[in-house]
Amino acid sequence: MVIMKRGKKITWILILFLSMVNLPLLAQQNFASISFGAAIPLGDYALTGDLSSNGYARSGGAIKFDAAYFPISYFGIGGSFSFGSNYAIRDSLLKDMTTYVVENASSIIDIPDDAEIIYGSGFWNYINLFIGPHFSIRASQRLYFDFRGLAGMSILKTPDQELRINFPGTEIYSYTSNNKLAFGFTAGGGLRYLLNSNIALKLGADFFQSKAKFEYTFDLFRGVAEDVPPIDAKFLLRTLELTAGLAYSF
Repeated sequence: MVIMKRGKKITWILILFLSMVNLPLLAQQNFASISFGAAIPLGDYALTGDLSSNGYARSGGAIKFDAAYFPISYFGIGGSFSFGSNYAIRDSLLKDMTTYVVENASSIIDIPDDAEIIYGSGFWNYINLFIGPHFSIRASQRLYFDFRGLAGMSILKTPDQELRINFPGTEIYSYTSNNKLAFGFTAGGGLRYLLNSNIALKLGADFFQSKAKFEYTFDLFRGVAEDVPPIDAKFLLRTLELTAGLAYSF
């Protein structure tokens, strides 16, 4: 019986030793990657109807430069430099801005149907520089599953918007262009599939959030003394980024 117990102990020690020997074969590989994909607006950022709390954003694109360093297996430090852009919903913005001018002037403004209305709108743009923990599981010799939560600095740029309304005796003008430095974060996951010893196909899905805050201002010219109060807009800029690209392991 004593010999059998000792034999079992030796067997378990051998199994543990062999597992430790094989562990480096499944250890994580540091990597750097580039990915391209879609930036899908979420929540208030995607809604219309309220200039003070909605972003009037539609789907756009994203470019991401990601990297991770693993001092120990499975857990490492991740970093991301990314750029995202979303189209503005032009027709809804034009309608709501015109309605706001009419309803909020200090006296009645009657915009005729044949008034000349010129409106131009750009894109929502954001640039992120994030760092944080990166957790990775190597499911096989070729397949990794990645999970991360990163935070840092976001540079937000609102769409350049210009509204000009002209009719006899009156000219109304509005221009908005803002850049804002804000705190942002991203959380998500994905997979890497090794195509060879260094190159991997990378797929990812990341949630991004920052806080947008800017102001719409209105100026009235020629024959009009009414004031139109500015709009302080504030909402959470949220997107779901779905990307695909290549990663280089080192």
